[in-house]
Amino acid sequence: MFKTVIVNTGAQIAGKVITAATTLLVTFIIARTLGEAGYGEFTKIFVFVGYFYVLADFGLNTIFIKLAKDNPVPELKHLFGARFALALFLIVIAVIISRLLPFNPQTHTGFSPLVKLGIIIASITILTHAAFTSANAYFQKVLRYDLSTVAAVAGSLLILVFIILSTIFDIGLIGYVASYVLGGIIFVTTAFILIIKRTGQIVIPKFKMNYTKTLFSKAWPVGVALIVNLIYFRIDVFILAYTRSSVEVGNYGLAYQFFEATLAIPIFFANALYPLLNNLFNQNLEEFQRQTRSWLKLLTLFSVFPTIGLFIIAYLIPVIFQGRFTGSVSALQILSIGLPLFFISALFWHILIIYDRQKYLIYIYATGAIFNLVTNLIFIPVYGYLAAAIITVISEVLITMFLALTIIRLNKL
Repeated sequence: MFKTVIVNTGAQIAGKVITAATTLLVTFIIARTLGEAGYGEFTKIFVFVGYFYVLADFGLNTIFIKLAKDNPVPELKHLFGARFALALFLIVIAVIISRLLPFNPQTHTGFSPLVKLGIIIASITILTHAAFTSANAYFQKVLRYDLSTVAAVAGSLLILVFIILSTIFDIGLIGYVASYVLGGIIFVTTAFILIIKRTGQIVIPKFKMNYTKTLFSKAWPVGVALIVNLIYFRIDVFILAYTRSSVEVGNYGLAYQFFEATLAIPIFFANALYPLLNNLFNQNLEEFQRQTRSWLKLLTLFSVFPTIGLFIIAYLIPVIFQGRFTGSVSALQILSIGLPLFFISALFWHILIIYDRQKYLIYIYATGAIFNLVTNLIFIPVYGYLAAAIITVISEVLITMFLALTIIRLNKL
């Protein structure tokens, strides 16, 4: 089991090293070209669209893995069909809401007409994200994250190419947004070509009402928890956008870009562990509990290294960006302190799903969301992005504590 987890996690991390390096290079180009305020506008666009990514995800993959048989392609077609229909609906909703977002031309707070146009273009990535997430369900089921990595690397490199072209031809913010749309298409195309080559079957989305009902009836606690999780996780950017300048949004957005790249590591570990722990739970409960405790210790220990790395990297930001984004230094260092908690909570999240206790996730993350929202509304208008960073860490402390107490109460760990 250890070898399988390490191989699959290693494949994801290897791909993430490439995609993270590409993402940071893209961030470097965009931030240096647009400046703090312009990067703040870019951040607003993709934080808004990011909410719809989570809605399109809705935790369906975890249920698909439980339901799918040894040949998961037939179920994959139905999963893809359900997500495809959902994504089209979400695109319409995103466009409608974007037109209603407020903007104050005197203070330049809120969502400018250019940002709203960017949101409309970026909403296409809701569909590509939904398709790629569906493909990843297959890769996770058959434990072939190396194939997912190939698709992710291909898409990331093409995004970089499009970003460079947008910079050369001075297309600006909209060109950068369009680059992500084109890159998303490459992500999806590559992923499904790899599935077809491996299975010999073309994955055409099929909508089957009974299967869709089963998916959503089982996944809704995870889906709602994901949505609530994102609300508490990124509501700070919206409050910053309404109450502080785009410069502050840009400083916080850049710090969070570095932090978010590192957050992929605990997610990779949890994704690689989940199908194996799920199988072990059904076969040997005592061994499952032993493995869970062992991985909890390993993940906690491993989390120290990227935490130290982020803390050091923060000092280099003003050097990289020619003296700009100095506010990102303290924001990133504060965020990095909370990184070990994300390693632990990612594992606890999947343990509750394995025990079919998804509903607890809603209560836990709803509590975190309420705390996060209230404290952000109180402190961000006064203290700005530093308050947002501190509250993010405190919120994760509460979430991890509640997850741990729930598992202990259930006597499952």
